[in-house]
Formats: sequence, C-alpha cells, structure tokens
Amino acid sequence: MGRKYTGWDENASGRRPGTEKLIQLIVAHTGKNLWNNGSWLVRNKRGKGSPSVHGTGRAFDLSWRNMGEHKGSGRYEHAVAVMDMLTDPRLAEALEIEAVFDYYPQPFGRGWKCDRNAWTVYEKRAFSGSPGGDWIHVEISNRWADSPGDVERIWNEYLSGDAPAPKPTKKPAKKAAPAPEQAAPPFVKDVKRGSRGEQVKIVQQRLADLGYKNSSNTKPIVVDGRAGSNTVQRIKDFQSDHPCPPVDGWVGRKTWAALFDG
Repeated sequence: MGRKYTGWDENASGRRPGTEKLIQLIVAHTGKNLWNNGSWLVRNKRGKGSPSVHGTGRAFDLSWRNMGEHKGSGRYEHAVAVMDMLTDPRLAEALEIEAVFDYYPQPFGRGWKCDRNAWTVYEKRAFSGSPGGDWIHVEISNRWADSPGDVERIWNEYLSGDAPAPKPTKKPAKKAAPAPEQAAPPFVKDVKRGSRGEQVKIVQQRLADLGYKNSSNTKPIVVDGRAGSNTVQRIKDFQSDHPCPPVDGWVGRKTWAALFDG
C-alpha cells in the first residue's frame, strides 16, 4: 500500500517555490535535455470540466522536444531516465512524488501514482496528448511545494547516494516499451485562416491526436483540409500551451516544429 494520492485540492495564487526548485534541479541535471513546459496555471483538464492539478502549484510538465539552442534533446530516453529517478522509491518517498504521467508510449501512455507505487499502461485514453506526447507530467505533495531548501537538500542527498534505502514493495513496476520513433512530416508552407489542402489536414490531425477539441469542447477537431475558425482557435490553444509566440493561429515553421518535435 502506498501513500494517499492528493490530486487537485485547491488552486494556488501563483507558482510555489518548492515545485519551481525541483523543476530547476531536474532541468539542470539533464543538461537541458528536458525543459520546463509549464507549471502553475489555473485551468481545467484538457477536454474536461474538472480542474487541473496544475492550478495547485504542485504539478509541472517537462518536455524533451528539440527547440534548438541547446533546449530539448528530442530523445525519449532522456525523459525515461528522469522518470526512473522520480519513481525510484528512495527519491519518490523523500520528495513525496505523487504522480508521473508519460504521454508518449502506445497505446495510450502510462502513469505512476503514489497510491500504488507502480506503473500502469493505459489501454484506453486516460488523458489528452497520448500517445506520442513529447512531455511528462509530475505532481508532488503539499509538504515540499513551498520548501525549496528542503527540496534541494533531498535532491542532493539522492544524487550523492545518501538517500535512505527503499522499502520493499510487493508490486514491481511495469514499464511500457517506447513507441517507435516517427519522422516529422516536412514543412511545406504556412497554415493560416483560409488555407486549404493536405498541409492543413496534417495540422488538424496532429491537433486532434494531441487532444485539442473544436469550439464546442466536446468533439475532436474536424480533419477536412480547411483552416476555418475552429482550426485557427485550436492552433491558438496549442500556441498558448507551448513556447510558440505570437499566439496568432498561424502555423509557421516554429509552431510546426513544436507540433512535430522539431
């Protein structure tokens, strides 16, 4: 039996220093092979009416998407190495890691939670962005979310080998085999309001695969090769969630790279 999983409890008023310190430590440890893809943000879960744990200030996303300039390696195995660390009982217990979600593997990603101390491979869609999502989601408890000094101390103790030995667990962790890498489709031309054709279909399908819905927020975006208001709004939603300024609903080379892992 593991620890109780908190999930969403209440929204914070801003970023919490312990959470942000852990992000900084992980990014630095990976040599920026992973980067901060978002922490505190008050919003609902993608495609759902329930609040996201991001609003509590205890959750963050890390991406390995290659954004150039030594930001993101583009290699899934670097994310796997971090997930192995965060779910190692010595670190998971000390930092009170509550959840790690991996959006990449087929069929629908996998998740580790503290109440079971094991990975579950999802056989049906559990969250938007899977499979193929190039980021991981991490949640910690309230205990350390506001204690950056303690977070850094625990992290350094773990890296130095001074962390306590893990307690025996009855359930071995199950790991999903990584999905085969797929080449990103080539960028041919900009996609903007009024665009038509195969390039638009590729963007629409990718947005649908990542879980971005149409304006009614209940159905996947229509893949019809026509960039109307629904498609443009979903592009803006994606740009708002990723480092793709400006948020203009226009898929140029930078937004294309973010959509398809650069």
